[in-house]
Amino acid sequence: MTALVAAEALLATPPVDRASVTHSVSEACARASAYAMPLIGADIVPVAQGTGRTLSEPVVALVATPPFTQSAMDGYAVVACDGIAVGTRLRVVGRVPAGRRGDEIAPGQATRLFTGAPIPEGADAVVMQEHVERDGDAIVLRRPIRAGDNIRIKGEDVQPLEILLQAGERLDARHIALAAAQGIGTFRVRARPRVAVISTGDELRQAGDTLEPSAIYDSNRPMLLALIEQSGLVPIDGGWVPDRPEMLADRLRYMAERADLVVTSGGASLGEEDHALEALVQADGSGETLKIALKPGKPAVVGRIGSAAYLGLPGNPVSSLVCWLLLGRAMTSTLEGREPPQRLGFPLPSKSAFARRAGRTEFVPVKLVNGHDGLGVEILGRGGSARLQPLAEADGLAEIAAENGGVRPGDVVLFHPLRGGFAI
Repeated sequence: MTALVAAEALLATPPVDRASVTHSVSEACARASAYAMPLIGADIVPVAQGTGRTLSEPVVALVATPPFTQSAMDGYAVVACDGIAVGTRLRVVGRVPAGRRGDEIAPGQATRLFTGAPIPEGADAVVMQEHVERDGDAIVLRRPIRAGDNIRIKGEDVQPLEILLQAGERLDARHIALAAAQGIGTFRVRARPRVAVISTGDELRQAGDTLEPSAIYDSNRPMLLALIEQSGLVPIDGGWVPDRPEMLADRLRYMAERADLVVTSGGASLGEEDHALEALVQADGSGETLKIALKPGKPAVVGRIGSAAYLGLPGNPVSSLVCWLLLGRAMTSTLEGREPPQRLGFPLPSKSAFARRAGRTEFVPVKLVNGHDGLGVEILGRGGSARLQPLAEADGLAEIAAENGGVRPGDVVLFHPLRGGFAI
Protein backbone atom coordinates (compact mmCIF):
# COMPACT_ATOMS: atom_id res chain seq x y z
CA MET A 1 0.00 0.00 0.00
CA THR A 2 1.40 3.40 -0.97
CA ALA A 3 1.68 6.19 1.57
CA LEU A 4 -1.00 8.15 -0.32
CA VAL A 5 -3.49 5.27 -0.27
CA ALA A 6 -2.68 4.58 3.39
CA ALA A 7 -3.24 8.23 4.29
CA GLU A 8 -6.55 8.39 2.41
CA ALA A 9 -7.74 5.20 4.15
CA LEU A 10 -6.71 6.54 7.54
CA LEU A 11 -8.34 9.94 7.04
CA ALA A 12 -11.54 8.27 5.83
CA THR A 13 -11.81 6.17 8.99
CA PRO A 14 -14.75 7.22 11.18
CA PRO A 15 -13.61 9.17 14.27
CA VAL A 16 -12.99 7.09 17.38
CA ASP A 17 -11.70 7.87 20.82
CA ARG A 18 -8.05 7.33 19.93
CA ALA A 19 -6.90 8.59 23.32
CA SER A 20 -8.35 5.42 24.86
CA VAL A 21 -6.21 3.18 22.61
CA THR A 22 -2.58 2.49 23.52
CA HIS A 23 -0.38 1.93 20.48
CA SER A 24 2.90 0.06 20.31
CA VAL A 25 5.86 2.07 19.04
CA SER A 26 5.63 0.38 15.62
CA GLU A 27 1.88 1.06 15.37
CA ALA A 28 2.38 4.71 16.34
CA CYS A 29 5.11 5.15 13.71
CA ALA A 30 2.84 3.62 11.06
CA ARG A 31 -0.05 5.93 11.99
CA ALA A 32 2.24 8.97 11.99
CA SER A 33 3.77 8.15 8.59
CA ALA A 34 0.29 7.68 7.08
CA TYR A 35 -0.36 11.42 7.54
CA ALA A 36 2.69 12.26 5.41
CA MET A 37 2.64 12.04 1.61
CA PRO A 38 5.69 11.70 -0.68
CA LEU A 39 6.87 14.95 -2.20
CA ILE A 40 6.58 15.13 -5.97
CA GLY A 41 9.39 17.54 -6.85
CA ALA A 42 12.94 16.53 -7.79
CA ASP A 43 16.30 18.29 -7.96
CA ILE A 44 19.48 17.72 -9.95
CA VAL A 45 22.53 18.03 -7.68
CA PRO A 46 26.26 17.51 -8.22
CA VAL A 47 27.42 14.11 -6.96
CA ALA A 48 29.62 15.72 -4.29
CA GLN A 49 26.56 17.51 -2.88
CA GLY A 50 24.36 14.42 -2.68
CA THR A 51 24.97 13.61 0.99
CA GLY A 52 21.68 13.22 2.85
CA ARG A 53 19.54 13.43 -0.29
CA THR A 54 17.17 10.69 -1.50
CA LEU A 55 17.41 9.33 -5.04
CA SER A 56 14.32 9.77 -7.20
CA GLU A 57 15.58 7.37 -9.89
CA PRO A 58 18.04 4.45 -10.05
CA VAL A 59 21.72 4.99 -10.79
CA VAL A 60 23.05 2.67 -13.54
CA ALA A 61 26.71 1.78 -14.14
CA LEU A 62 28.27 3.35 -17.20
CA VAL A 63 31.59 1.48 -17.22
CA ALA A 64 33.23 -1.57 -15.69
CA THR A 65 34.97 -1.10 -12.35
CA PRO A 66 37.87 -1.52 -12.41
CA PRO A 67 37.95 -0.53 -16.09
CA PHE A 68 41.01 -2.73 -16.76
CA THR A 69 42.81 -5.57 -15.01
CA GLN A 70 45.23 -3.95 -12.57
CA SER A 71 47.67 -4.53 -9.77
CA ALA A 72 46.33 -4.60 -6.23
CA MET A 73 49.82 -4.05 -4.76
CA ASP A 74 53.16 -2.41 -5.33
CA GLY A 75 55.33 -5.23 -6.69
CA TYR A 76 56.22 -7.13 -9.84
CA ALA A 77 53.98 -8.56 -12.57
CA VAL A 78 54.96 -12.12 -13.50
CA VAL A 79 53.78 -15.07 -15.58
CA ALA A 80 52.86 -17.56 -12.85
CA CYS A 81 50.89 -20.18 -14.83
CA ASP A 82 50.89 -23.24 -12.53
CA GLY A 83 52.94 -21.47 -9.88
CA ILE A 84 56.49 -20.24 -9.24
CA ALA A 85 58.54 -21.64 -6.38
CA VAL A 86 60.52 -19.85 -3.68
CA GLY A 87 64.04 -18.98 -4.87
CA THR A 88 63.07 -18.56 -8.55
CA ARG A 89 65.05 -15.81 -10.28
CA LEU A 90 63.21 -13.53 -12.74
CA ARG A 91 64.67 -10.82 -14.99
CA VAL A 92 63.07 -7.35 -14.61
CA VAL A 93 62.30 -6.01 -18.11
CA GLY A 94 60.20 -2.92 -17.45
CA ARG A 95 58.59 -0.45 -15.05
CA VAL A 96 54.90 0.59 -15.10
CA PRO A 97 53.55 3.35 -12.80
CA ALA A 98 49.80 3.94 -12.43
CA GLY A 99 48.36 5.59 -15.53
CA ARG A 100 50.81 3.90 -17.95
CA ARG A 101 50.76 0.62 -19.87
CA GLY A 102 53.68 -1.82 -20.06
CA ASP A 103 55.00 -4.14 -22.76
CA GLU A 104 54.10 -7.81 -22.97
CA ILE A 105 56.19 -10.13 -20.79
CA ALA A 106 57.11 -13.80 -21.07
CA PRO A 107 57.80 -16.58 -18.54
CA GLY A 108 61.01 -15.88 -16.62
CA GLN A 109 60.46 -12.11 -16.83
CA ALA A 110 58.97 -9.53 -14.43
CA THR A 111 57.77 -5.95 -14.72
CA ARG A 112 58.06 -3.51 -11.83
CA LEU A 113 54.65 -1.92 -11.29
CA PHE A 114 52.62 -0.04 -8.67
CA THR A 115 49.14 -0.25 -7.15
CA GLY A 116 46.48 0.48 -9.77
CA ALA A 117 48.81 0.05 -12.74
CA PRO A 118 47.56 -2.08 -15.69
CA ILE A 119 48.80 -5.68 -15.77
CA PRO A 120 51.11 -6.14 -18.79
CA GLU A 121 49.99 -8.50 -21.52
CA GLY A 122 51.02 -12.07 -20.68
CA ALA A 123 51.25 -11.52 -16.91
CA ASP A 124 48.78 -13.31 -14.63
CA ALA A 125 49.98 -12.45 -11.10
CA VAL A 126 51.70 -9.82 -9.01
CA VAL A 127 54.28 -10.63 -6.38
CA MET A 128 54.43 -8.08 -3.56
CA GLN A 129 57.65 -6.08 -3.38
CA GLU A 130 58.31 -7.21 0.19
CA HIS A 131 58.20 -10.85 -0.95
CA VAL A 132 61.17 -10.54 -3.33
CA GLU A 133 64.85 -9.74 -3.07
CA ARG A 134 66.16 -7.34 -5.72
CA ASP A 135 69.47 -8.36 -7.29
CA GLY A 136 70.51 -5.92 -9.99
CA ASP A 137 68.18 -6.37 -12.97
CA ALA A 138 66.55 -9.44 -11.41
CA ILE A 139 64.36 -10.44 -8.49
CA VAL A 140 64.44 -13.59 -6.39
CA LEU A 141 61.14 -14.84 -4.92
CA ARG A 142 60.95 -15.22 -1.13
CA ARG A 143 57.48 -16.75 -1.34
CA PRO A 144 55.71 -18.91 -3.91
CA ILE A 145 53.30 -17.14 -6.30
CA ARG A 146 50.21 -18.44 -8.11
CA ALA A 147 48.17 -17.17 -11.06
CA GLY A 148 45.65 -14.55 -9.95
CA ASP A 149 47.55 -13.40 -6.86
CA ASN A 150 47.25 -9.66 -6.08
CA ILE A 151 45.31 -8.82 -9.25
CA ARG A 152 42.03 -6.92 -9.63
CA ILE A 153 40.14 -8.27 -12.62
CA LYS A 154 38.36 -5.87 -15.00
CA GLY A 155 34.72 -5.49 -13.92
CA GLU A 156 35.08 -7.59 -10.76
CA ASP A 157 33.43 -4.80 -8.73
CA VAL A 158 30.87 -3.41 -11.19
CA GLN A 159 29.68 -4.42 -14.66
CA PRO A 160 28.30 -1.91 -17.21
CA LEU A 161 24.50 -1.39 -17.02
CA GLU A 162 24.38 -2.88 -13.53
CA ILE A 163 21.96 -1.02 -11.21
CA LEU A 164 24.19 0.53 -8.56
CA LEU A 165 21.65 2.41 -6.44
CA GLN A 166 17.88 2.11 -6.25
CA ALA A 167 15.37 4.96 -6.17
CA GLY A 168 14.64 5.81 -2.54
CA GLU A 169 18.24 5.27 -1.43
CA ARG A 170 19.43 7.92 1.03
CA LEU A 171 22.88 8.97 -0.10
CA ASP A 172 26.06 9.16 1.92
CA ALA A 173 29.80 9.22 1.18
CA ARG A 174 29.86 5.53 0.13
CA HIS A 175 27.28 6.11 -2.61
CA ILE A 176 29.06 9.26 -3.75
CA ALA A 177 32.32 7.32 -4.16
CA LEU A 178 30.53 4.57 -6.11
CA ALA A 179 28.94 7.07 -8.52
CA ALA A 180 32.11 9.14 -8.89
CA ALA A 181 34.08 6.01 -9.84
CA GLN A 182 31.65 5.68 -12.75
CA GLY A 183 32.23 9.22 -13.97
CA ILE A 184 28.67 10.17 -12.99
CA GLY A 185 28.48 13.90 -12.32
CA THR A 186 24.95 14.45 -10.99
CA PHE A 187 22.18 12.74 -9.04
CA ARG A 188 18.46 13.20 -9.57
CA VAL A 189 17.07 13.43 -6.05
CA ARG A 190 13.77 14.09 -4.35
CA ALA A 191 13.02 17.56 -3.06
CA ARG A 192 14.20 18.02 0.52
CA PRO A 193 11.31 18.12 2.99
CA ARG A 194 10.89 21.48 4.72
CA VAL A 195 10.29 21.01 8.43
CA ALA A 196 9.05 23.91 10.57
CA VAL A 197 9.48 23.79 14.35
CA ILE A 198 7.32 25.78 16.78
CA SER A 199 7.85 25.75 20.53
CA THR A 200 4.88 26.34 22.83
CA GLY A 201 4.51 27.16 26.51
CA ASP A 202 4.02 30.23 28.70
CA GLU A 203 7.05 29.17 30.76
CA LEU A 204 9.54 29.32 27.87
CA ARG A 205 12.13 32.05 27.44
CA GLN A 206 14.68 32.50 24.67
CA ALA A 207 18.44 32.92 24.97
CA GLY A 208 19.19 36.42 26.26
CA ASP A 209 15.82 36.84 27.98
CA THR A 210 15.55 37.42 31.71
CA LEU A 211 14.73 34.15 33.45
CA GLU A 212 12.02 34.55 36.08
CA PRO A 213 11.73 31.96 38.89
CA SER A 214 8.87 30.17 37.10
CA ALA A 215 10.44 30.22 33.63
CA ILE A 216 12.87 27.98 31.71
CA TYR A 217 14.92 28.48 28.58
CA ASP A 218 13.65 26.86 25.38
CA SER A 219 15.89 23.91 24.51
CA ASN A 220 13.55 21.85 22.34
CA ARG A 221 13.35 24.11 19.31
CA PRO A 222 17.15 24.52 18.93
CA MET A 223 17.59 20.77 19.46
CA LEU A 224 14.95 19.82 16.90
CA LEU A 225 16.18 22.32 14.32
CA ALA A 226 19.69 20.88 14.72
CA LEU A 227 18.41 17.31 14.30
CA ILE A 228 16.48 18.31 11.18
CA GLU A 229 19.50 19.98 9.59
CA GLN A 230 21.72 17.06 10.58
CA SER A 231 19.30 14.74 8.77
CA GLY A 232 19.69 16.61 5.49
CA LEU A 233 16.25 18.24 5.69
CA VAL A 234 15.39 21.95 5.44
CA PRO A 235 14.81 23.41 8.94
CA ILE A 236 12.43 26.36 9.35
CA ASP A 237 12.35 28.19 12.66
CA GLY A 238 8.68 28.70 13.48
CA GLY A 239 9.40 30.61 16.68
CA TRP A 240 7.66 30.48 20.05
CA VAL A 241 3.93 30.67 20.84
CA PRO A 242 2.37 31.00 24.33
CA ASP A 243 -0.28 28.57 25.59
CA ARG A 244 -3.10 30.14 23.59
CA PRO A 245 -4.80 27.73 21.16
CA GLU A 246 -5.98 30.52 18.85
CA MET A 247 -2.42 31.94 18.60
CA LEU A 248 -0.99 28.47 17.94
CA ALA A 249 -3.68 27.83 15.29
CA ASP A 250 -2.68 31.04 13.47
CA ARG A 251 0.99 30.00 13.55
CA LEU A 252 0.15 26.49 12.35
CA ARG A 253 -1.79 27.87 9.37
CA TYR A 254 1.06 30.21 8.50
CA MET A 255 3.80 27.55 8.72
CA ALA A 256 1.71 24.90 6.90
CA GLU A 257 1.86 27.09 3.80
CA ARG A 258 5.65 27.16 3.98
CA ALA A 259 6.59 23.65 5.14
CA ASP A 260 5.92 20.01 4.33
CA LEU A 261 5.90 19.02 7.99
CA VAL A 262 5.03 21.28 10.92
CA VAL A 263 6.33 20.20 14.33
CA THR A 264 5.37 21.63 17.70
CA SER A 265 6.88 20.78 21.08
CA GLY A 266 4.70 21.02 24.16
CA GLY A 267 0.95 20.76 24.64
CA ALA A 268 0.64 17.25 23.16
CA SER A 269 -0.83 15.51 26.19
CA LEU A 270 -4.42 15.49 27.48
CA GLY A 271 -4.21 18.07 30.28
CA GLU A 272 -6.13 21.32 30.54
CA GLU A 273 -3.12 23.32 29.30
CA ASP A 274 -2.36 20.97 26.39
CA HIS A 275 -3.74 22.65 23.28
CA ALA A 276 -1.95 20.99 20.35
CA LEU A 277 -4.90 18.98 19.00
CA GLU A 278 -7.37 21.81 19.71
CA ALA A 279 -5.14 24.28 17.83
CA LEU A 280 -4.75 21.82 14.96
CA VAL A 281 -8.53 21.62 14.54
CA GLN A 282 -8.87 25.44 14.84
CA ALA A 283 -6.30 25.72 12.04
CA ASP A 284 -8.66 23.67 9.81
CA GLY A 285 -6.49 20.61 10.22
CA SER A 286 -7.36 17.12 11.41
CA GLY A 287 -5.55 14.56 13.48
CA GLU A 288 -5.45 12.51 16.62
CA THR A 289 -3.65 12.13 19.92
CA LEU A 290 -1.58 8.96 20.05
CA LYS A 291 -1.23 7.26 23.39
CA ILE A 292 1.98 5.27 22.91
CA ALA A 293 3.40 2.46 25.03
CA LEU A 294 6.65 4.44 25.15
CA LYS A 295 8.82 5.96 27.83
CA PRO A 296 9.72 8.78 27.69
CA GLY A 297 7.22 10.29 25.28
CA LYS A 298 3.86 8.61 25.88
CA PRO A 299 1.59 11.23 24.18
CA ALA A 300 1.97 12.72 20.69
CA VAL A 301 -0.37 14.37 18.20
CA VAL A 302 -0.29 13.55 14.47
CA GLY A 303 -2.35 14.95 11.62
CA ARG A 304 -2.48 17.24 8.59
CA ILE A 305 -3.01 20.93 7.89
CA GLY A 306 -3.69 21.53 4.21
CA SER A 307 -0.84 19.96 2.26
CA ALA A 308 1.46 19.71 5.30
CA ALA A 309 1.78 16.87 7.79
CA TYR A 310 1.71 17.72 11.48
CA LEU A 311 3.53 16.28 14.49
CA GLY A 312 2.94 17.48 18.04
CA LEU A 313 5.73 16.38 20.39
CA PRO A 314 5.79 16.30 24.19
CA GLY A 315 7.37 19.28 25.96
CA ASN A 316 9.98 17.47 28.06
CA PRO A 317 13.21 17.56 26.06
CA VAL A 318 14.17 13.87 26.20
CA SER A 319 10.57 12.88 25.40
CA SER A 320 10.62 15.31 22.51
CA LEU A 321 13.92 13.88 21.25
CA VAL A 322 12.79 10.24 21.44
CA CYS A 323 9.44 10.95 19.78
CA TRP A 324 11.16 12.86 16.99
CA LEU A 325 13.64 10.03 16.40
CA LEU A 326 10.74 7.58 16.13
CA LEU A 327 7.68 9.41 14.75
CA GLY A 328 9.52 12.28 13.06
CA ARG A 329 11.85 9.98 11.15
CA ALA A 330 8.90 7.83 10.06
CA MET A 331 7.10 10.89 8.69
CA THR A 332 10.10 12.47 6.97
CA SER A 333 11.04 9.12 5.40
CA THR A 334 7.58 9.00 3.82
CA LEU A 335 7.93 12.59 2.61
CA GLU A 336 11.20 11.58 0.93
CA GLY A 337 9.62 8.55 -0.70
CA ARG A 338 11.62 6.09 1.40
CA GLU A 339 10.47 3.14 3.42
CA PRO A 340 10.32 4.10 7.10
CA PRO A 341 13.60 3.02 8.72
CA GLN A 342 13.68 -0.21 10.65
CA ARG A 343 14.62 0.17 14.30
CA LEU A 344 17.40 -2.39 14.50
CA GLY A 345 19.92 -1.47 17.19
CA PHE A 346 22.90 -3.49 18.39
CA PRO A 347 22.23 -6.20 21.00
CA LEU A 348 24.62 -5.62 23.89
CA PRO A 349 24.65 -6.82 27.49
CA SER A 350 23.87 -4.32 30.21
CA LYS A 351 26.53 -3.75 32.86
CA SER A 352 23.90 -2.19 35.11
CA ALA A 353 20.71 -3.09 36.91
CA PHE A 354 17.65 -1.01 36.07
CA ALA A 355 14.34 -1.38 37.88
CA ARG A 356 11.17 -0.67 35.91
CA ARG A 357 7.62 -1.84 35.28
CA ALA A 358 6.78 -3.82 32.18
CA GLY A 359 4.29 -2.39 29.69
CA ARG A 360 6.13 0.33 27.78
CA THR A 361 9.13 0.32 25.48
CA GLU A 362 11.70 2.47 27.26
CA PHE A 363 14.75 4.34 25.97
CA VAL A 364 17.45 5.23 28.49
CA PRO A 365 20.81 7.01 28.02
CA VAL A 366 23.83 4.67 28.18
CA LYS A 367 27.60 4.70 27.82
CA LEU A 368 29.60 2.03 26.04
CA VAL A 369 31.85 0.09 28.42
CA ASN A 370 34.55 -2.36 27.32
CA GLY A 371 35.41 -4.52 30.33
CA HIS A 372 37.17 -7.81 30.91
CA ASP A 373 33.98 -9.62 29.86
CA GLY A 374 33.62 -7.67 26.61
CA LEU A 375 31.65 -4.73 25.30
CA GLY A 376 28.44 -3.66 27.01
CA VAL A 377 26.45 -0.62 28.09
CA GLU A 378 26.20 1.19 31.40
CA ILE A 379 22.82 2.79 32.10
CA LEU A 380 23.30 6.38 33.26
CA GLY A 381 20.88 6.26 36.18
CA ARG A 382 17.24 7.17 35.73
CA GLY A 383 17.67 9.99 33.27
CA GLY A 384 14.08 11.23 33.31
CA SER A 385 12.30 12.98 30.47
CA ALA A 386 13.50 16.45 31.51
CA ARG A 387 17.20 15.73 32.19
CA LEU A 388 19.61 16.65 29.41
CA GLN A 389 22.92 16.06 31.23
CA PRO A 390 22.75 12.23 31.10
CA LEU A 391 21.82 12.50 27.44
CA ALA A 392 24.84 14.70 26.72
CA GLU A 393 27.12 12.19 28.47
CA ALA A 394 25.65 9.18 26.68
CA ASP A 395 27.03 7.31 23.69
CA GLY A 396 23.52 6.21 22.79
CA LEU A 397 20.13 5.05 23.96
CA ALA A 398 19.33 1.56 25.18
CA GLU A 399 15.95 0.20 24.15
CA ILE A 400 14.27 -1.95 26.78
CA ALA A 401 11.45 -4.08 25.40
CA ALA A 402 7.92 -3.42 26.67
CA GLU A 403 7.58 -6.89 28.15
CA ASN A 404 10.81 -6.57 30.13
CA GLY A 405 10.03 -5.86 33.79
CA GLY A 406 13.59 -4.81 34.63
CA VAL A 407 17.21 -5.13 33.55
CA ARG A 408 19.82 -7.16 35.41
CA PRO A 409 23.55 -7.14 34.68
CA GLY A 410 24.10 -9.39 31.68
CA ASP A 411 20.62 -8.90 30.22
CA VAL A 412 20.71 -7.93 26.55
CA VAL A 413 19.31 -4.57 25.44
CA LEU A 414 19.30 -2.88 22.03
CA PHE A 415 21.89 -0.11 21.74
CA HIS A 416 21.15 2.81 19.40
CA PRO A 417 24.15 5.12 18.84
CA LEU A 418 23.56 8.84 19.18
CA ARG A 419 26.82 10.05 17.68
CA GLY A 420 27.06 10.59 13.95
CA GLY A 421 23.41 11.20 13.14
CA PHE A 422 21.25 10.31 16.14
CA ALA A 423 20.14 7.19 14.25
CA ILE A 424 17.73 5.00 16.15
